Amino acid sequence: MKTIAQGNRVRLNFELRFSDGVFVDSNEGLEPVEVVVGDGILLESVEKAILGKSKAERVIVTIEPEQGYGYADPNLVQQIPLSDIPEESRSAGAAMTAYDEDGEQKVVLVTEINDDVATVDFNHPYAGRTLCYTLDIVDVA
Repeated sequence: MKTIAQGNRVRLNFELRFSDGVFVDSNEGLEPVEVVVGDGILLESVEKAILGKSKAERVIVTIEPEQGYGYADPNLVQQIPLSDIPEESRSAGAAMTAYDEDGEQKVVLVTEINDDVATVDFNHPYAGRTLCYTLDIVDVA
């Protein structure tokens, strides 16, 4: 039976929860996710966990912030003039799309609105969180 190595195309089902049990994401009821090991789609720590595994195996892996999305950087929480925030995102808890210094699109969170200023958190939403993945290997090619 073929085992997962760098460059393999892998189809898998997944569930992601935070360490406190809060559900984050899953592909339940959908087609398996297809990735190429080493293409950068999966966290490196998740790729390491599936290396050497085979079709029909279940992998349960806990990813600490250091191996996941790091810790939240307080310098990435910024005050933005409310006029620069799209109207539909002018409330605490609203998500909006922004571009980082490399021009890459990312989702950021409006955490607070005060008068004419919005506080916007540019950290990854999973920063500082321990991630718990359950991965079911569907196929290895």
